[in-house]
Amino acid sequence: MNSVTTRVYSVDFFLAILGYSLFVIMDSIAKELTNYYHVTQIIFINSISALLPILLYTQVRNSWKKIKTKNLLVHLVRAVTIIISMGLFFLCINKLPLTTMYSIIFFTPFVLTIGSVIFLKEKVSWRRYTAILVGFIGTIIAIDPFGKEINNYVLLALLIPVFASVGHLLVKKYGQSESVYSFLIIGKLILILISGVITFELYIPMTKTDFFLNFNSGLLRGMGMIFIINSARHLPASIFANTQYIQLLIGALIGFYIFNEIPTWNIYLGNVFIIGAGIYIVLREIKLSRNIVSNSIRPTTISIKK
Repeated sequence: MNSVTTRVYSVDFFLAILGYSLFVIMDSIAKELTNYYHVTQIIFINSISALLPILLYTQVRNSWKKIKTKNLLVHLVRAVTIIISMGLFFLCINKLPLTTMYSIIFFTPFVLTIGSVIFLKEKVSWRRYTAILVGFIGTIIAIDPFGKEINNYVLLALLIPVFASVGHLLVKKYGQSESVYSFLIIGKLILILISGVITFELYIPMTKTDFFLNFNSGLLRGMGMIFIINSARHLPASIFANTQYIQLLIGALIGFYIFNEIPTWNIYLGNVFIIGAGIYIVLREIKLSRNIVSNSIRPTTISIKK
């Protein structure tokens, strides 16, 4: 690898780390705001401000023509899966530790692999099924579903990877003719429309401080998307796939210092299984020169944050 390539990879790696870190900051703000406001209201304001850096990004790259869609229904259904995923995420993150939530989110690639087999007729070897099983065991260990206080919210949170995977599968099967710009902008507009209609009935007046936090968390979300998408385009899958795990570290730090959350041993042990199985799947895909994982589910969190 020459020095120029190494430098480019270093920049993209840093931007991916930064993008996922911005997601954690946004999630932490939402965790606090959900104490006082309905999740759809938070999503509505957050999505409006998230659209601003995306529009600027589109202008800078002179890509307005790429927004045109050939399949509006895909965008509509996908937007519904996103608002459900985000709604569940914001609802559960208020009751569950950040590290627990990210442990559950990291299970998305395994759910998507199963969905690819069922709905896209992808062929999966016994090795990948073994990795899925290991990842599932890790998720069970990490979330400790037998804890009485969080059991109901854990069950709700487990639906997040399911809806996120549905959105990914829709894109993979029906959205091949669409550009990333159409998914970012049209999807965000539909998301704003749906959440806005719901918010109209549930709106609670915000303080200036809370509105400032909500609005700026959306800006962070939009910038995070841009950083991650750019990095996903340039970095090898084996490198990019591992950048998402920074969320666990940042989440643990923020959870400890701001929310007084102390990760238990099962969180660390469970994520050893989850991360190890996830890395194995990516490396296996590269070895087989297939793109089921590397192209379909590279940014695990983006399926929820778009």
